[in-house]
Amino acid sequence: MTIEAKKENGSLTITLEGEINNMAAPKFEKAYLDNREDIREVCIDMEKATYLTSAALRVILFIQQEMDDCGGSLKVCRVNDDIMEVFSFTGFSGFLIIE
Repeated sequence: MTIEAKKENGSLTITLEGEINNMAAPKFEKAYLDNREDIREVCIDMEKATYLTSAALRVILFIQQEMDDCGGSLKVCRVNDDIMEVFSFTGFSGFLIIE
């Protein structure tokens, strides 16, 4: 599991790699919280993510709610088939911007 955050010009990209399980979800949330000041756009890059638990989904939902509250946007980018299946099964595909 690797989580990287890159902040640039009001945008934050969080890149997830590997299994984002119950132990990794707090690190995912911290990557967002440590960088959220002055952010209007968040991109979560999931090209190399292999697994998401409900704890990781909770972090995504939290970020979505914060972006909604501040008029910003969240998009989930480069989603592979396994992660897309999770989003479809949980209903997240109905409200997330997935590219």
